[in-house]
Amino acid sequence: MTLADYRDVLAAVTHLASELLERSAVKLPPERELAQRLATSRSTVRRALAALEQQGIIRRVRGRAGGAYLSGAVARTPDPELVEAPSRGRRLERTLNRPVGIPSMLRSQGFAAGTRVLSLTLAEPSRQVAESLELPDGTPVVSILRLRYADGDTLSLEHAFLDSRRFGRLLRTDLTQSLYELLATEFGCVLHGAEEWVEAVPAPGHVAALLGIDPGAPVVKLTRQTYDGQHRPVEFSFDLFRADRTRFHVTEGPLSRITEETMRVTGAG
Repeated sequence: MTLADYRDVLAAVTHLASELLERSAVKLPPERELAQRLATSRSTVRRALAALEQQGIIRRVRGRAGGAYLSGAVARTPDPELVEAPSRGRRLERTLNRPVGIPSMLRSQGFAAGTRVLSLTLAEPSRQVAESLELPDGTPVVSILRLRYADGDTLSLEHAFLDSRRFGRLLRTDLTQSLYELLATEFGCVLHGAEEWVEAVPAPGHVAALLGIDPGAPVVKLTRQTYDGQHRPVEFSFDLFRADRTRFHVTEGPLSRITEETMRVTGAG
């Protein structure tokens, strides 16, 4: 077997895997059948399957029900330029240089913003929340759990925590409004900075049900800490954004405004 022969077999098996994926097949034909179809040896086929497994395109299973199962990764030339997220609708841009509430961002760009308050309570904070808000032991927090909408379709699930000693009156406030606007108008607290940590996580079943997505579907988790003008912590929150409706753009360097985040919000489905 020459190197060219192996490359031809690898290309043929990769193409076949792609075609089978598009037809919703779950596995490749057996090694013996592939070898006969490609007029090559089973060892060459086995080497090609090993390469596909290393790329994450297939998963080989031994035993009676074994075989080369398609993992769901589209088997194509690995060109990042050609890999695109689902896109329909307009984009919502948000800068991280100053904290801006989602409702005001949506409204300013012509989207219909919506908020559903799922829970508004006084709660005992976790260690992470208590440390982030610099709370003395035993200090409760205002816990705000809200579902966000853009043009009538779900966008994100948000859980925010604030110091109850400073912001306890939020418990008697209409939290379908922008939290940041309420902090400014009702408490004289204007946010001057924020830190955010971004990661992709699978959606648990209860989260998926609220967001209208499949359990285990990817969501973008934002952990956010905001500060006032005296650099005192104001809010610590966790946001889960639908990954099919969100993207982030970060710019760094002297020509940038430090850091920018761009979120695309598509139209209602």
